[in-house]
Amino acid sequence: MQTRISNKVISKIGKHSLLAGAFLLLVIAGAKIDLDLGGVVSFTLQTLFLGLAYYYLPLGWRLLLILTYLGLGIAGVPVFNGGTGCEYFSSWPLGFFIGFVLAAFILVPKGRRFVSAFSYFLGMHLVIVLLGVLWMFYYSGSSLSPMEVTLELLPGAIIKSLVGTGVVFGISKVFR
Repeated sequence: MQTRISNKVISKIGKHSLLAGAFLLLVIAGAKIDLDLGGVVSFTLQTLFLGLAYYYLPLGWRLLLILTYLGLGIAGVPVFNGGTGCEYFSSWPLGFFIGFVLAAFILVPKGRRFVSAFSYFLGMHLVIVLLGVLWMFYYSGSSLSPMEVTLELLPGAIIKSLVGTGVVFGISKVFR
């Protein structure tokens, strides 16, 4: 009996390790996919992949993933969209990075309903956007209003939330 339990635990650890590693690579790649829509802040796919990672990973693995990602960037590995190192990390994007960590604590909905999955992804994006924008304005003292930048980022957050919801539903149909 104990061997069976140990095998289940090892199997879960292995599954989560592979999933977290794959999502880490997707988050890094997503940060590098920069769609220039002419705005103040880049439109990347980083938060889409981060949301999917958070949706499928338990809390401990979410935190390990995001802390590994941030640690790599602070150490100088080019994983962020706009720069590397501790100096870049602690500059204007710090609020977004704090949002990445706090979003890991958002509870994943139990059911697989469209509204609950979409609300999850949208809530995650809103936490990241609001903290990012607030810090960006505190740090830079920009003449633009935080509301303008937030409104500029919202369409991307909605689009990425819809795509994330679609991916969740696609995966649930394939693995029924």
